[in-house]
Amino acid sequence: MHNRSSERIPLLSTHVPGLDDILGGGFPAHSLYLIQGLAGSGKTTLACQIGFQHAHQGKKVLILTLIAETHGKMLNHLSNFSFFDERLVDERILFIGAYADLLRGGLRELLKSIAATLAEQRPDIMIIDGFRTVREAKPSDVALSEFMLSLNSLVSTMECTTFLLSPTEGNQADSENTLVDGLIELSQYERGLQLIREIKVFKLRGSKHLLGRHVFEVGEDGIEIYPRLEAVSSLSPAMPTAAAGRVSFGIPGWDGLTKGGVAQGSTTALLGNPGVGKTLMALHFIHEGLQRGETALIVGFYESPQRLLEKARSVGLDLAPYFNQGALQIIWHPPLEVLVDSLANGLLRNVEQRGVTRLLIDGIDGLREIVMHEGRSRSLLAALVNELRVRNVTTFFTQELPYFGTGPVQSDVTASMLFENIVLLRYVDVAGVNLRQIGVLKLRENSYDAANHVLLISDQGMSIDGPVPPTVPPILNR
Repeated sequence: MHNRSSERIPLLSTHVPGLDDILGGGFPAHSLYLIQGLAGSGKTTLACQIGFQHAHQGKKVLILTLIAETHGKMLNHLSNFSFFDERLVDERILFIGAYADLLRGGLRELLKSIAATLAEQRPDIMIIDGFRTVREAKPSDVALSEFMLSLNSLVSTMECTTFLLSPTEGNQADSENTLVDGLIELSQYERGLQLIREIKVFKLRGSKHLLGRHVFEVGEDGIEIYPRLEAVSSLSPAMPTAAAGRVSFGIPGWDGLTKGGVAQGSTTALLGNPGVGKTLMALHFIHEGLQRGETALIVGFYESPQRLLEKARSVGLDLAPYFNQGALQIIWHPPLEVLVDSLANGLLRNVEQRGVTRLLIDGIDGLREIVMHEGRSRSLLAALVNELRVRNVTTFFTQELPYFGTGPVQSDVTASMLFENIVLLRYVDVAGVNLRQIGVLKLRENSYDAANHVLLISDQGMSIDGPVPPTVPPILNR
């Protein structure tokens, strides 16, 4: 029987954080790829980052330019990144200008020059920068198609993975788009004054890549890509496990009313008006786990780590020792210009590396505010919740409700696909005094006391008093 596995094309790992995940493992080697995007989108940085990473491993990389810009200017730009190593230049990374060949003899002379250079240098990777110059030379469609076919055949024969860089956008029916083995686009997305960078794989022959756009940023280490969580989660074969037990809140009386707390690995929404005690209740949940030897994580948007530690201390919860020892970590980002994909990626990486079992996301509205694309919040939250369930992390989300309202609670966090447990905290007027009321709207896999109870907060923490008198209607969010 013929062994088809021996014919599989090897994958070229890019060593660019997140890119191999999007590509399905890497670029199928010895093929021709077009990386496109308008000026300043990051094409040259991405291609050269791949090149330098492979040069560090002993591979030879050829950077062939079809632009009038000097190589010194390009090197000066690349020297700002940590992947750049001047010792590799002229040894494993060769810069060659082919602009003159194109001007002198058109596509035929350019192909001849490339073939001679490949035969002489035998590079593993070739980057052709300024490829749009070929189109601007105005060859006929037939001539351009013949050039693309010949170039594709040449790099395959010479076993040289090749990247063409072109300052264009869109998946056009041009020869350079249809006759390459893969098409990658770098672009930008603006909302108001904010701008984010995105990458999209239009096609990649021989590989199962992630569809849609993914966010990336350019830093001192080069480009880092954050695969869109919804796309990654949809490919995950893992399913959440059945609840193995119940997790205590750590609040006297409340565990009794909920028959032991919430299901392990479940998600709980704490809804309530400002100042009613949502965060304090969640801090009790975190403190209880730390006392049991568990590892915890808090992700917040409004209160700094020190303010959270002080808030806990004011009600008798000393989280500082756990914070100092590392059993508790706090990720804090004001809801300004934060990449939500970067935050979600860092959150899940923290959970896996530290073995987090209890998580508090303090301020789900802050999470929504940093989602740039309209209508994405729901799918992003669904993907995040699913990933946390798969990892068996018991998670609390706090959600702010308005100060005043008429009628029942209205909030999209009540969707069962997102949260198995929903707890409502609000104020009630009892004989002219505002008291805190707590009640369960929904609790997964368990019976519970459905009556609303009075919630007390003192410097010894939270506790539960008797039921709220049924004759007194709540004055807020009735």
